[in-house]
Amino acid sequence: MSDEYDDSMDEELHELSQEIGEFVVELTEKIHPLRVALAGVVLLMLLGGLVSTWYWVIPRDDVEIEVMYLQRNGHVVLTELVNDGSREIRDVTLTVEFVDSEKNILDSVAVSFDSIPSHTSISGDKMELDARGYSVWEEYTIQIEIQWTDFRGVENREQFLHKVSDQLIAEFHNDCEEVTWFF
Repeated sequence: MSDEYDDSMDEELHELSQEIGEFVVELTEKIHPLRVALAGVVLLMLLGGLVSTWYWVIPRDDVEIEVMYLQRNGHVVLTELVNDGSREIRDVTLTVEFVDSEKNILDSVAVSFDSIPSHTSISGDKMELDARGYSVWEEYTIQIEIQWTDFRGVENREQFLHKVSDQLIAEFHNDCEEVTWFF
């Protein structure tokens, strides 16, 4: 009895797989490859629309600080301030200090901006710190502090510390702790 049952089950499965195979063949004959490609392009456009909505339209606050340290005939600290959010930030103050192991400030630079538009980065000579005349064999700390007012009117403050010593080149990327969303 079980052999007959197994045989009938195998036969039913075989017939079902044949029907599914025929359905797939008919379906592939009806669907033209151009339609598949067009559907893929439409899907990519929809995904692109969603990503661009997130990046450009939805209100968010996203501040980043990028720092490059170079050891040459002294110590050079290059700073770039990036407002990667979709709204401007206001009352921005950035302070970069070059500190020795005894907490003495050897050199510093401070810049202020009334506002920084969305999707904008700022760098340049006024954000460059060039500390000459100090040993390249000691350990130093780069202290960074930024204050700004976001699109909601909330004041933000972040502080970062980076130790440098025998590195000839170092890069530091700081995303300020939280992204503020509108909702």
